[in-house]
Amino acid sequence: MNKKSLDRKAAKQFIIDNRAMNKTDQEIYNELSQQYYDKKAIALLITSMVTEENKRKYQVYNSILIGFIGITVLFKILIIVNLVIAENQAWYLLLAFLVPIFNLYFLYEIARYNGSIYRILGIWVIGFSFQSISKLGGTDLIINLILCILIAGLAFYLDKNMFPNYSPTNLKKDSNGEYIVS
Repeated sequence: MNKKSLDRKAAKQFIIDNRAMNKTDQEIYNELSQQYYDKKAIALLITSMVTEENKRKYQVYNSILIGFIGITVLFKILIIVNLVIAENQAWYLLLAFLVPIFNLYFLYEIARYNGSIYRILGIWVIGFSFQSISKLGGTDLIINLILCILIAGLAFYLDKNMFPNYSPTNLKKDSNGEYIVS
C-alpha cells in the first residue's frame, strides 16, 4: 500500500468511526500510520479529538465556557458602540466587527471541541488580562478580570480533562519510535 499525505477530514471520520467500534486510540493510530506519512500529525490529531465519553462528561463546562466567550464578544461590541456614540465617528463601527474576531474564532473552535485551541485560549486570555489591567479601571477592570479568570480556568481545566494525552511538544514514543497515543 502506498502511503499518502494526511487527509485530515478523512482521518477524523476514521477516528470517529473506529472509536464507535470500541477500538483503542493506539489501534487507530497503527492503522492510520499504515495509510499516511506524517505519524506525528496522526498522533496529534487523535489526541486532540475528544472522545464521546469526555464530550458528554464535560459538555456543561464547555457550554459555560462558550457562554463566557459570548459575553466577552457582547462586551466588546458594546464598548465599540459607546465609543461611536462618544466620538460621533461612524467609521468606528468597523471596529465592532474587527475587535471581537479572535473571540468569535475561539467560540467557533470551542463549540467544535477542537483540542488544540483550549490551551491557546487560556494563554491568550491571560495575556489579554494583563493588557486590561493597564487600560481599565474600577468596575470594568473587576468584571474583565473575573471573566478572564473564569475563561482561562475553564479552558485549562477542559484541556487537561477532555484531552489528557494531547501534548504537541511532548508526545510519548515507544522503544520502536512509534507514538503512544493512549
